[in-house]
Amino acid sequence: MSVGAPMTGKEQEPIPFGEYSAIYDLIYRDKDYAGEAGFVAALIEQYAPRQADAPILVLDLACGTGRHAMELAARGYVVEGSDISSGMVAVARNSATERRLDVRFHECSFQTADAIPGSFDVVLAMFAALGYLTHFADFELTLRNVGKKMATGGIFIFDVWNGAAVVSQYSPHKVRYEADDKRKVERVSRTTVDEVAQQAFVKFEFKVEYTDGVVKHFSEDHHVRFYFPQEMVDLLTALGFEVLLRCSFLQPEKAVSRDDWNMTYVVRKMPDRPRAGHHGQ
Repeated sequence: MSVGAPMTGKEQEPIPFGEYSAIYDLIYRDKDYAGEAGFVAALIEQYAPRQADAPILVLDLACGTGRHAMELAARGYVVEGSDISSGMVAVARNSATERRLDVRFHECSFQTADAIPGSFDVVLAMFAALGYLTHFADFELTLRNVGKKMATGGIFIFDVWNGAAVVSQYSPHKVRYEADDKRKVERVSRTTVDEVAQQAFVKFEFKVEYTDGVVKHFSEDHHVRFYFPQEMVDLLTALGFEVLLRCSFLQPEKAVSRDDWNMTYVVRKMPDRPRAGHHGQ
């Protein structure tokens, strides 16, 4: 999961997930990608249009190392992924080749996703990736691009951070350790929250110790927007989308509560309304 820097004329922010991409899958090796793909597949089967004998086409935006995309491809969907991080895309392509899965990956941000050829029955944005769009102009452009990529009747599935949970549950300091046969990783997370601007600032500091004795240090700054449940409904409606479902992440039958950190939306583009004509002289 990574996205592009803002394209609003302001000074561009560094793209996250640079050096992080090489250890990303190690950090999240216990993440239940198969279970999350099953959750998405259930939503697809319920809400996406299905033509007889035609595969469902899925576009996974901000796909990161492609783990969700590959799980969905293994379930029989025709999947493409896209991410702005060349490191993430390289890992995704190698993983798909190793798993012998036919998944095409593109190197595009949310803001340039309209350059991806074709249209899709389902567009995805997993792991709260939309939160990296901290300026409304980028959010609006992204929703417009998503609409362009959706086939008639297609759906957009995404999750975002729930502001009610973030402001009450966030941890200012966390440490995570992971290791494999090549290296040991320590990731320190330092988080501050601006409740008025509805934004979280997360500084990741990494220490990577390799078995040959080499030790590497680097850091990344992640800037994430969070939303309140009704606020997101209002934004989607204003931008021409109909909300089909709002639920707790991984629990389609559960209404969002203030304690749910991640909330999932399934939306469809509303038909363009014809402009009122002029009658008479």
